[in-house]
Amino acid sequence: MSSLAAIALLILTALLEVATPTLRSRRLPARRPDDGAQLRLRRRFATESRRARRAAWLLRITLLAALVACVFFAATEIRMTLALIVVAGLALLTALAGGGALRRPGMLSRLAAATMLWLLAPYFLLLPSARKGQAAARRDPDETIADIADALASESAERQLMVEALLDLERRSVEDVMVPRSEIEGIDISADWDDIVALLKRTQHTRMPLFDGDLQRVLGIVHMRLVANEIAAGRLTRERLGEIAGQRETLFTPEGTTLHAQLLRFRRLRRRIAFVVDEYGDVRGLVTLEDILEEVVGEFTTQPAMPRLDFSARPDGSYVVPGGVTLRAVNRALELSLPTDGPRTLSGLIVEHLEAIPEPGVRLTLGGHTIEVLQVADNAVRTARILPSPAGGDG
Repeated sequence: MSSLAAIALLILTALLEVATPTLRSRRLPARRPDDGAQLRLRRRFATESRRARRAAWLLRITLLAALVACVFFAATEIRMTLALIVVAGLALLTALAGGGALRRPGMLSRLAAATMLWLLAPYFLLLPSARKGQAAARRDPDETIADIADALASESAERQLMVEALLDLERRSVEDVMVPRSEIEGIDISADWDDIVALLKRTQHTRMPLFDGDLQRVLGIVHMRLVANEIAAGRLTRERLGEIAGQRETLFTPEGTTLHAQLLRFRRLRRRIAFVVDEYGDVRGLVTLEDILEEVVGEFTTQPAMPRLDFSARPDGSYVVPGGVTLRAVNRALELSLPTDGPRTLSGLIVEHLEAIPEPGVRLTLGGHTIEVLQVADNAVRTARILPSPAGGDG
């Protein structure tokens, strides 16, 4: 009797794993026309997917406890054999579920979900409703990075690639994706007014920082839609431009902030741009919501090219790259393998390797790639050329 019960419990556990993709979706199957109460329950499952996932975990724990009880209360002569069957069955289910073999959306998943729905219902109804905690959910985001990664793990190969990027958000900081200070394109309110208007009319950006003489004196972020309305109405003045920038307080974030934390902060404050500052309050760079999202889903081809990605290809296969560009951007755009465990920018990597400010024309080999310094200004490499194949030694 214990053997049959254990086998039945293993089958239910397998059905629960098969049903997982459908239970996570917002479209649950209907086996046949049901009464109003059953229909309402199905709709609640679909609209409160997080609550349904918690109910599924409680059911897993119950099934596991029942399996342990079957082994414990089995006759002495079959207890060891039954324990081996249970352990082998659970190991096989774990391997199949981890590899995605059991968690593939389809007809089988929908049929399994239609069956498991009723076993999950008692747990689901006992758990607190998400509607009761909506205020708290706004303060504490509903899903963590781990939740999202778990939900994507059973999806297509393309989405599984996003799982690694999502988990990587907790290990990387804003310095890895920020626009370096030297590459920030902004509006100097103390500049000639005609030059400011010309810049506002030709820019491709939807938002630009406004500063007074230097980025250390940031006045705010200017939204081009508001500026365009003022220009069309003939009301745009230097004072009005400052008012537009000052409508919202400028957002600053300390260096070392993880991308996950910054993404949640953007979401909580409903903002898109923040200045990265060091421990002394000096501006190091600028990070945007799009910069973080691109780390997960790839480059947005509809966005205007940023200066740090403006790599000029030469006929010989080499590339001229701004020194202030981040190493991760270089590696991603040119498919290189420059080391990223030290300095963040190409200029910083060159200077650290040479332990001095280089002269134009110096060549060195980094990460198996030959780099030639082209321009140097303000104690930093302004532009460098990355050759198409390894050559030479260090400069």
